[in-house]
Amino acid sequence: MSDLAPEPPAVAVGADALQEFNRLRTVAKVVSNAAHDVNNALQVIGGNAELLALKAELAPTELRRAQAISTQTGRAAMALDRLQSYTRAVEAGRQVVDLAGLAEVATALRDFSMRRAGLSVTVESTGNCRALVDRRLMLQVYLNLLMNGENALANRPGPVLVVRVEREAGDCVVSFIDNGPGFSEVVLARLADRTVLPQLAADLSGLGLWVADRIADSHGGRLDIANLAGGGASVVLRLPAA
Repeated sequence: MSDLAPEPPAVAVGADALQEFNRLRTVAKVVSNAAHDVNNALQVIGGNAELLALKAELAPTELRRAQAISTQTGRAAMALDRLQSYTRAVEAGRQVVDLAGLAEVATALRDFSMRRAGLSVTVESTGNCRALVDRRLMLQVYLNLLMNGENALANRPGPVLVVRVEREAGDCVVSFIDNGPGFSEVVLARLADRTVLPQLAADLSGLGLWVADRIADSHGGRLDIANLAGGGASVVLRLPAA
C-alpha cells in the first residue's frame, strides 16, 4: 500500500493564477543560475578581503574594514547556499531529518523579510526530534507556515512568532504560534474539511496551508489549526518520529 495521498481532482484556476504559476517556476530557475554567479563573485571578493587583512602595513581602521568585508561576504554566501538548496531540482526521497535544524534553515531563509517587518521569531527545541521525510517537501511546509504567520502579523504591534519542536510519545510536534488575530470561523470551517480544494486567487492566497496539510498527510502526519484562548493562533504539524 502506498503511503502517498491520492491525487486530488483537478481544480479550475483563472488565467491570472496560471500565469503566476508559470512565473514562479521561471523565477526558481533564474534564481538558481543567478545565485551561482553571485556566489562565484562573493568568493573572489571574500578571498581578496582576507588577503588584504593579512597585510602588516594596514592601519587598524582599514584592517577592520577588510575583516568586515570578509565576514559579510561569508554571510551572503551562506544565505545563497541555503537558497540554492531549496530551489535546485532534486529527486524525491526520504531521509531522517532533524526537525529543529530544519526550522533554523527555514527561518534563516525568511530572516530578512521578518526583520524588515519587525517580526520577532524564535525557534525552541525541547529535545531530539527526527522524522523520516522528504526534506525539500518538509522545508516547503515550514516556509508556508512561516509565511502564513507573517501575513497574519502584518502591521500588528509587537508581532511574535514562535516555532516549537518537541517530542510527544511517538510523534514529533512542530508548533507555529503567533500573537495575531487568529483564524476566522469561515477559514477554520473550510480548513477542517480536507476534501475542499482551495479557491485560488491570482496571488495564490489560500494555497499555503492546503499544500502544507497535504504534504503532512502524505508523510503519515497531520496539520492541526486552532485559535488560542488568550489570543493568537497555532498551526501544529505532527509527524511520526523516526
